Amino acid sequence: MSPLPTATRAPRYLAWAWLVAHLLCLVALGWLLRDGLPADTRLTAMLPEDRQAPLVEQASAKLGTSFEDRFVLLVHADDLSSTMPALAEALTGDDGAASVIDTLTWRDTDLLDDDPKTALDAYRYRLLTPEIRQSIDANGGESLVAPALKTLFSPAARPDPRRDPFGLLDAWLEERTTSRITPHDGRLSIDIDGQRFNLLIGKLATSPYAPDAQQRLTRTLEDFQIAHPEATLLRSGLIFHAAAGAEQAKHEISTIGLGALLGLIAVLLIVFRSPRVLLALLLPLGSGLLMALTLTLALFGSLHLLTLAFGASLIGIAIDYALHLQSHRAIAGRDFRLRALLPGLTLGLASSLVAYLAQTLTPLPGLRQMAVFAALGLLGAWLSVVLWLPRLRLPISPATARLATRWERLTRSPWRLKPGVVSVVAVMLLAICVWRLHSDDSLRLLSSSPDALLEQERIVQQHLGNDTGTHYLLVHGDDEATLLERLSALHTPLDTLQRQGVISGHVDLADSVPPPERQNANLARVERLYQAPLSHLFERANLPDTLAERARARLDESPLLDVTTWLDTPLGESQQRLWLGKTDDGGVAASVALQGVADGDGEAPLRQLAADTPGVTYVDRIERLSGLLGELRTHIAEWLALGLILLGMGLTLRYRRRTWRVLLPPLGATLIVLTSFAVAGIPLNVFSQLGLLLVLGIGLDAGIFNAEHPRQAAAWLAISLSTLTSLLAFGLLAFSATPALHYLGLTCLIGLAAVWGLVYLLRPGPRGDAG
Repeated sequence: MSPLPTATRAPRYLAWAWLVAHLLCLVALGWLLRDGLPADTRLTAMLPEDRQAPLVEQASAKLGTSFEDRFVLLVHADDLSSTMPALAEALTGDDGAASVIDTLTWRDTDLLDDDPKTALDAYRYRLLTPEIRQSIDANGGESLVAPALKTLFSPAARPDPRRDPFGLLDAWLEERTTSRITPHDGRLSIDIDGQRFNLLIGKLATSPYAPDAQQRLTRTLEDFQIAHPEATLLRSGLIFHAAAGAEQAKHEISTIGLGALLGLIAVLLIVFRSPRVLLALLLPLGSGLLMALTLTLALFGSLHLLTLAFGASLIGIAIDYALHLQSHRAIAGRDFRLRALLPGLTLGLASSLVAYLAQTLTPLPGLRQMAVFAALGLLGAWLSVVLWLPRLRLPISPATARLATRWERLTRSPWRLKPGVVSVVAVMLLAICVWRLHSDDSLRLLSSSPDALLEQERIVQQHLGNDTGTHYLLVHGDDEATLLERLSALHTPLDTLQRQGVISGHVDLADSVPPPERQNANLARVERLYQAPLSHLFERANLPDTLAERARARLDESPLLDVTTWLDTPLGESQQRLWLGKTDDGGVAASVALQGVADGDGEAPLRQLAADTPGVTYVDRIERLSGLLGELRTHIAEWLALGLILLGMGLTLRYRRRTWRVLLPPLGATLIVLTSFAVAGIPLNVFSQLGLLLVLGIGLDAGIFNAEHPRQAAAWLAISLSTLTSLLAFGLLAFSATPALHYLGLTCLIGLAAVWGLVYLLRPGPRGDAG
């Protein structure tokens, strides 16, 4: 094995200048990342600013935040009196998950809090239940005298004749603290299908995405179940889904990822027989990622994680440049000249840049960011290949040339594709796609949770009657009074929908903070109640008239209850997630959390209600985010099609009648993938479309180099290596259990194999092909 001379190198000052540019990027990247990676995970950030609906984003974030740091466990066993304390002890013990748990609620005493009566004492005369309002409206409140008299002399009650002789606040609070959760033997319990489950609610002291928190909590629960195999344990909480995703990712990295890496290394070592060459081939990838990451952050200020995934996969195209250069150099030896390879390398870069930069014309800022990231990465990798790789004195092995020659002879195809045949087949495949292909932009593509965990989540949420913030009404008003009026006006139609089974319940602020007009009406009712009915009550209870006068005097000290005051009370804290406060237009907004909403047709009455009510918007977070995925998929397809049209026009100037041979590998492979999906009933989604971008990029390079260097063993070796290494890096993801990665990998597996097959059929014979 002898070192290869660095023939036909770029001027030395350009190579040094490129090195200086990398050093500057490293410094700039360090500065940009001084506070961590400014990443954005919101799909809505992909939309134009005038369509990002910041108020909807704020509402969704507040509704979801309350569930992120909490988890719920339901436990059933024959002997709950010993099983439940054992679980609590396991979670709070020094060797358990105590360090990641802030609070643990599982006994009835854990719910004892500040007395809400103290905080609401001054507002009790403005807070009436519907039953009390009806009684006062019907007979002035005389029907309330007997129950109040009974309460006054009940040994279990603690009435206050001066403050609240009719127990108005007690009745109002009791109506708001109803729950299916009941204390039983000192523990919180709930009945599910005739079986008693004990309830445990935990609040995390750290992020649910923290690996240490996930490991400690899941390991503690696994140990508990091993020690108590007779117990049934149901889990609910974001931390369990995050832990399942992390565990699956770890498993796939150790299997699929490790297998792909070892396969990639083995292939390149077998071909080039040198670890130094292997490292040199990876150099342009690192260079491209550095340039793309630094300049994209500098231009946009933050990086969407979808951009990182998208761009990192596209930069995988960059290894094509290095493979072609090294294959030609290893075979040509001292006769290698970069000048002969530059047209193909330049056209390969230009074709990719045109295809991706066309997407910068889209109105979607997120898609523009993705296109810029990929373009910068490809440009950076290309410059490193041209300016640096020829200067490196890398060893070459005669085995590389022998392998290339033998491979070229073994894969000479006896068939030749003709334009007419290609056109007929393309029309047939297009017809199949139009007939059978469909799309699916469901957020299930992002979920890696096992079905068993999803079923446990469904059971827990269903029986606890909780809402997860997925479905809600966003209500806007010019001021707080208007907002509360609108919230209150929704009670009647929502109660009707609840009776019809459209929803199982709803929670809003107006149920706890009546509009000012109703509060004033309630106070007027209480003033009526404190006339004759109060006198009759005190007379029958043998209480002095002076006490009645003191009770009536308190009515003059009853202020209006506002939202801020209510949210500061012990009961109001749980509703802070519903309050959005001031909006950019000077108004105020709040959410109405909906429970038990059935996706699909079941949402139609809620959409109609929102459409018929001013200031009300119905939001289905899952559908909204799925719609964003679909919109992103559509825009990628439209703008990529524009880029390919421009690219085809440009390639025609160089290749004339042979242009179809250059475009057939990328376009034909794309059509084969879409047809395969259509025949197999596999839906098209944004992740399979990202895979198609990779297929297009590698297919374009293959078509260009096949046309630029026909019948050359080095070109055919590089094309084969490019498709094989990309198959190992991305195609093996088809075996991933994560839907998004599976679809991306399946697309690459079919598409890259099709690219190689089409180039194989397009390779010219001994005398070449004219058209």
